[in-house]
Amino acid sequence: MDFQFEGIDELIREIELIEQVPTRVKNRALKNAGDLLRERMKAEVYAHGLHRISGEAEESIVRTDPKKGELFVGTKGGAKKPGYYLYMHEFGYWNVKAGGFISPKPFASVAFELSKSEILDIYVRELRKEMGMT
Repeated sequence: MDFQFEGIDELIREIELIEQVPTRVKNRALKNAGDLLRERMKAEVYAHGLHRISGEAEESIVRTDPKKGELFVGTKGGAKKPGYYLYMHEFGYWNVKAGGFISPKPFASVAFELSKSEILDIYVRELRKEMGMT
């Protein structure tokens, strides 16, 4: 059995270049991608079974600033915070009055799945800008 790898050295060099990208560039890419995801999530909130009454649900979706290469997009959480009920709609919940499980009406996972390619495009665009490839 014989394996041949063509271009593996170039691939290794590209990976090493990506690892050397400054944190500010990674954070900028994360912020831009987070903003895109936040807007998509806000657009999906009422598209999957929830009814708009006050608009609190879409306004409760926030994006944090990057920290250690990660950021959060979603509601702030906690029973007293606006939009706390979005968690229950995303994953389903047991309703005591109805005496049964209320099925999920996901919006966040739908928005994320539909936005994956655009999020990756944002990362690539920011890395290309930094490397002077645009």
